Amino acid sequence: MTSAFTPATTNFLGDEETARIAENLAAKYGRSAVDFAGARAQRAREVNDELAFAAWQAVREAAGELLSRSPWCYV
Repeated sequence: MTSAFTPATTNFLGDEETARIAENLAAKYGRSAVDFAGARAQRAREVNDELAFAAWQAVREAAGELLSRSPWCYV
């Protein structure tokens, strides 16, 4: 029997580290950075890793915000 997935409520990385990772992903993958981080979050959910899920969700949101503010910088 598997337990229900309960994501962590806080991101353990902190704001600066989350922003740094989002910027690196945006620089490397452009607009696909959001999908990349989303896929990592989904994988964390599949393996019931609540901490990784919260961190990747935060990175996904940060990358989305970054790309919405500066879409032409990360083409």
